[in-house]
Order: sequence, then structure tokens, then C-alpha cells
Amino acid sequence: MNNKLRGYLAMIGVLTAWGSSYSISKVAMYYMSPFVLTMYRFAIGGLVLALVGRGLIINRKYVINALLNGALFVVFLNIAIQYSTNPALVSVLVYTQPIFVLILSIVLYHEKPRALQVIGIALAFTGLLIAVGVYSFDIGDAIALLGAFTWAVGTHYFRRNLVNEDLIKLNASMSIISALIASPVLIINPYMSLSVNAVVWGVLVALVAQVAGFLFWFLGVRDLGPITASSISILVPASAYIFALLILGKVPTMTEIIGSAIALIGVLVSQLRA
Repeated sequence: MNNKLRGYLAMIGVLTAWGSSYSISKVAMYYMSPFVLTMYRFAIGGLVLALVGRGLIINRKYVINALLNGALFVVFLNIAIQYSTNPALVSVLVYTQPIFVLILSIVLYHEKPRALQVIGIALAFTGLLIAVGVYSFDIGDAIALLGAFTWAVGTHYFRRNLVNEDLIKLNASMSIISALIASPVLIINPYMSLSVNAVVWGVLVALVAQVAGFLFWFLGVRDLGPITASSISILVPASAYIFALLILGKVPTMTEIIGSAIALIGVLVSQLRA
């Protein structure tokens, strides 16, 4: 099997793992609070990734990145999934993070945006207004966008400080650090059903979202390169809609489909180079 084919198969794994994780998380939260689910994802996922990566690294830079791209992001993500009417729509809102990365580059580093980037930003936010709706915008949608912004801030920090690190060991370390950072939020709502279902769904979220998703992602980036892999990953929200239908029986509205498509096209256009 050549590297390119292996890379595309890995990206199919990414679309499957991360696309299904939104609906799986929604089911898991029938049995536990979003804060308990956060601990499941980080603790179990971190231990498995540590075994794969053969160790952990703990230092100040890892802690800061874990706070931004780990603890805060996943707490916001899980709360958004719990309160949003459609977990697949949350995936669209979260995947606007490249737009926030671009906006932060313009604000923080005074980078001059290209024409395609301006068009992409306009399309993305137009799509979001259509998909979410001005009057149906809820707390889950707002928190999803906050998660996207937090991830964008973490992305800038990662690019400046950690881009040359071992990615598997980095994510293993970030997962364990994030579990420690996020543990105090359990005070807010420590609810978890004492049942086999609770444990099974919690472990499933950790293995699918934190372990399989990231391992497939690393393979895809390695064999296809970051640009191609990132472009394919924009299809995750489309995959999320399919899994929301299969797992939750959630049928997207026409405005959600049209708005999400416009938003994702906007994200893709913003990443193109003229």
C-alpha cells in the first residue's frame, strides 16, 4: 500500500471517528454530566496515547497548550453538545476555528488578508447565520463558537512554541495535563449514572474521539501533508450530520444543511492560496 492511499484511508478514519464523536458524546451525556465526560475523554485517552507515544512530557508550554487546546476546548465542546439542539451543528460551529485563526493573525500580527480570505470569512459567517438562525441561536451554539475561538488561540500558541514536538507524545501529555486542569469543574456537576452503560459510553468517547481520531489524524498528516489533511478534515461536519441521523435519528433542517454548506465552503475558500 503506497503512502498516499494509506493517508486517504487514515483520513476516512478521521471523518468516521471525529464525525461520530459528537453524537456518541450526546448519548454518553444521558448518563453523565459534560464535566464527567471530559474527565473520561482526557484520562482514558491520555493513558492510551501515552502507551503509544511511550511517555509524557510536563512543562510550562505543554500546560498552557493543554489549557487552550485541551481542557477549556473540550469542556466548552461537551457543554455545547449537551445544550445544542443538534450535535452535528456544533461540529460546524467548532470547525469555524480556521476563520478565528485568520482573524487573530490579522489583529495580532497585522497580516494583510488576501481577497480569498476576506471572501471566505464573509461566506463562513453568512452560512452560520443561515444554519443557526438569528432567532434560534441558543446557549449551546454560543459556547460552541467560544470553543472554536479558544482552539484558535491555542493554535497560535502551538505554532509559535510547540510545532516541532512529537505530536503523539504532545497529545498524550496534553490529555493527562488537561484531566488535571479540568478536574475542579467536577464540582459544578459530578453526576454520573452508576451503570454499565455509563462506563461503556464514556470509554467509547475516549477511544473514538481522543485516541482513534488523533492517531488517524497524525497518520493522515504524515502521508498527505498538513494542507491536504486539513482540507479533507473540513468534511467532518458533513460526517457528523450523517452520524447524527444514524445514531440519534436527528434529521437536519434544510436551513441547517444550506447554511452549514456555505459556512464550510467559506472555511475552505479562506484556506486557498491564489
